[in-house]
Amino acid sequence: MKKRIFPGLTAVIGGIGTAIIGIIMNLILIPRIESNTNGIRCFDMNLFYKPETAREFLNLIGEEGRFIYLHRQLLLDFIYPVFYTLLFVSLICLLCKSGAGRRVLLTGAVILAISDYAENIMSIIMLKSGVPSDLFAVTASVITSLKTIVMYLLILSIIVLLIRFIITRRKGKVNNADD
Repeated sequence: MKKRIFPGLTAVIGGIGTAIIGIIMNLILIPRIESNTNGIRCFDMNLFYKPETAREFLNLIGEEGRFIYLHRQLLLDFIYPVFYTLLFVSLICLLCKSGAGRRVLLTGAVILAISDYAENIMSIIMLKSGVPSDLFAVTASVITSLKTIVMYLLILSIIVLLIRFIITRRKGKVNNADD
């Protein structure tokens, strides 16, 4: 019993923190940052972007957008991985028995957090430099893309685990009703 309380509680805490920060970033901060970018998305939201796109984005966001990105968005984005990693690790521990699959998923959660922090550091450097080199912008883009792919694979895996858990529980209830 005690074993299940902590992953359950940390899943709730991680989920609430993830939701609150995600809402603030996606509904308030990112729209303000992107308001003058002619549709170019923030680095975090832009898969496989080109160096020219990064430089154009940096030229278009203006001083207010740069300030919001550096001092509001990225501040929250350094806290965000703590909450979603807590959520993902808790759900994996709740839904997946120990073994190789669980270790792979837990490793994926750690890779996701590390790549998000690396992406944030790259974004800070680009925002402060204003003119990133092609190599730097491509590296930042690859890190963002890696983070996004790992995140989607992790979410998909957790959804599959959740469906398996629900099906297993329902089968158990049906079998108990027949007894």
